[in-house]
Amino acid sequence: MTTSKENLDETPFQTAGPFLHIGCMPNAIKIKKLYKNDLGEIPFKSKNESELITIEGSVFDGNGVALDDVMLETWQCDEKGEFKEESGFARFIPNNLTKKFILKTVKPGSFKGFDGKIHSPYISLSISSRGLNMTLNTRIYFEGDELKNDPLLSIINNCNVNSLIAKKISKHSYLFDIFLQGEEETIFLDI
Repeated sequence: MTTSKENLDETPFQTAGPFLHIGCMPNAIKIKKLYKNDLGEIPFKSKNESELITIEGSVFDGNGVALDDVMLETWQCDEKGEFKEESGFARFIPNNLTKKFILKTVKPGSFKGFDGKIHSPYISLSISSRGLNMTLNTRIYFEGDELKNDPLLSIINNCNVNSLIAKKISKHSYLFDIFLQGEEETIFLDI
């Protein structure tokens, strides 16, 4: 005799797997001659070095261990607060020895959202990794910017808002560490 279930079980997500970098960033892992450049290698091709900021950091697991098997992608507006189709996207990975990632980009400007509200400068960030069931999404805001009226930051309660703020190291350099779990867990967005 067969019985039927009223509710079917959810199908599990597929994790990214250990070979994510091969397909997405072959040049970064020393597989040459597939593509001239990896997609997102240079987020703003028309800018020179003096116009860029550097954001560096590490991605830590729940035990506080820095990871190197993660891929990060960012999307942002330019310094004038304008989103352009041909620029603003970056894809990068941590160095397998130092476990640190480095993003060289322009510091985004404030912009007016669809709702007419002014948003503080931020960079959207997604994280993919072996063992994650889905991409994690967050934002990078900047220490020293006006943040209290930002539409997202102003509604976050009972969470570590500082986990979204890159710390200023020097005039053109910021530190932004990402914590996947634990007491210092970065705020992730359900988008």
